[in-house]
Amino acid sequence: MASKRKLPSHFDIDMTPLHDFMRNLDSFFNHSFKQMNEHFHFNPFWLDVKEHNTHFTIEADLKGYNKDQIQIEVAGNRIRIAVQDYHMMDQKDTKKQYRETQQRYSKKERVISLPFDIPKKDIKASFNKDRLNITIPKPKTDHRFIEIEDS
Repeated sequence: MASKRKLPSHFDIDMTPLHDFMRNLDSFFNHSFKQMNEHFHFNPFWLDVKEHNTHFTIEADLKGYNKDQIQIEVAGNRIRIAVQDYHMMDQKDTKKQYRETQQRYSKKERVISLPFDIPKKDIKASFNKDRLNITIPKPKTDHRFIEIEDS
């Protein structure tokens, strides 16, 4: 039995330094990529999902878009927010005899899954000052606490 290695159990090791290191590493990469997002568009647009007692709210930051460029689609327990941008520039110069045409099309979308089927008729959405706000009511459920008996 002397050949068995005696290793400490997982309760004997203080994992705090490792957890702190991992948290710092996550924070470093999250902040670095958030700054790079403006240049490389890793995420199409930022959004925030909040849960309240009676509803969920989704806020999306859609700078540079107007209401007509936004599309919201609901299917089951998912909600899809899509924005489209089409820009065409046509420039003519008769003196220098040239014509320049530029076209740009972009489509960005985010899909959010919720833990219940989304009631399509009860959703409310508003768009004001580059911010899209969506309110989704939670379904009413009958909560009950179960008492634990002594055995």
